[in-house]
Amino acid sequence: MKKLSDYIGSELKIYQNSILKRDFELKSGDDLIARLSYPKFFSDLAELTVSEDTYEFYRPKFFSRDVDIRKKGYQNPFAHFKNNFWGRKGMLELPRGIRLTMKFGFFRKQAKIYLGENDLLVSFLNRFSMKERSQVIIEKRSELIDEYPWIIMLGFYLSK
Repeated sequence: MKKLSDYIGSELKIYQNSILKRDFELKSGDDLIARLSYPKFFSDLAELTVSEDTYEFYRPKFFSRDVDIRKKGYQNPFAHFKNNFWGRKGMLELPRGIRLTMKFGFFRKQAKIYLGENDLLVSFLNRFSMKERSQVIIEKRSELIDEYPWIIMLGFYLSK
């Protein structure tokens, strides 16, 4: 499988195959890169499948904006996203103390993922459409995106 950094300059899009299901696919042309699905319709728990790995995004508390990330079948999260008070910016804490900043535009129409504060890695442009939901642009080659490929779909999960 190609690394996500190899998709620089490619057109990556997130599609929703059916309006009745909360299943989303990250594709480059006809290549399926990742699939995000919600096992229950009204749940915040989302399952992400990238290559052979499956991850879960979930909110640890009922009214919390924070999101924890864990491998499916495991109890403890290995990464944590903490939103600021206004919800326009947040910090993703990865293993080994690495921190990524996520910034969201007005009404969360746009989202950007930065390494630190100024080093742009990925940007999203959400669209209001029945099938095509978002356009994903990988701005810069990064080992973090290759090592943690779930980061891109986490940005989409948070921007919806």
